[in-house]
Amino acid sequence: MAEGMIPVILNPTARSERSRGWGAKIRALSPRVKIFETERAGHAQELAREFAEEGVPKVVVAGGDGTVNEVVNGLAEGGLENGTVLGVLPTGTMNVFAVELGLPPTLFLKKCWEVVEEGKVKEVDLWKANDRYFVQLAGVGLDAQVIKETTWDLKKSLGPLSYLMSAASVLGQDAPRVVVTVDGCRSIEGTIVLIGNGQRYGGPFKVFREARNDDGSLDVIVVKGHGLPELMELVKAASLTRFHDSDDVEYLKAKELLVESVGGTGVSVEVDGDLMGETPVSFRKAEQPLRVMVLENGRWPISELPGAKTEPN
Repeated sequence: MAEGMIPVILNPTARSERSRGWGAKIRALSPRVKIFETERAGHAQELAREFAEEGVPKVVVAGGDGTVNEVVNGLAEGGLENGTVLGVLPTGTMNVFAVELGLPPTLFLKKCWEVVEEGKVKEVDLWKANDRYFVQLAGVGLDAQVIKETTWDLKKSLGPLSYLMSAASVLGQDAPRVVVTVDGCRSIEGTIVLIGNGQRYGGPFKVFREARNDDGSLDVIVVKGHGLPELMELVKAASLTRFHDSDDVEYLKAKELLVESVGGTGVSVEVDGDLMGETPVSFRKAEQPLRVMVLENGRWPISELPGAKTEPN
């Protein structure tokens, strides 16, 4: 890598047809940009690992949460102790991690690049689900099964509605049960387990209201039943009331977590919005934190979002 250049790992298929032109837009941000387009699944991880091994000061990921997850795994494999800092350009369909960090939205791409160049470094907790690193969220059961059953063709044709259609199908199926062991002692049985390193899950909504991504703990929601009433109770507890008022949903914090299926049949697991396998799965904190670029004052002002005049990209 030439001195002064900043590598940008770009997923050119992050928005399908809408992704065309992202490379040109990003190149126009700075003469320091050097784009590396991914060519296959796992390529972003390979590139990030090489940059980390070389000790490149900054690596930028342009894409959604799946691409971010690949890059995070590559940086961890290459050695977080080498000091590489991650920058994020949220050009994918969904980038919950960017929202969690308070970064400017995609329409303000120049501002996002200013954060890469001039922001401050923040250390956030990095977690492992078995051998897979993740930085924002994980899930066992319903949400992972929905991801599994939502095909690329369905997402391409229906967008976010594709997940609702898959969810309706999954809710009509028998739900496998799991046992969640918290910090090696307490056990809870349920059908859905949602795990957050930050407050947001699946979008801009603050599902884990007590979470912080630098407190050394995971926030965990266990839904004990399966069906529309239980999901409505989850939505109600997350948005209107509190989890301790619900008998069907339990909210807790954990340093370590083990999720196993009841009856031996594996249950789907996702991390950062992508499938990673099936239970059993153990969650534990990585030895090194992830260093990321964030706004100097902490968060993009919400007053500038709705109806704001956007700058050209």
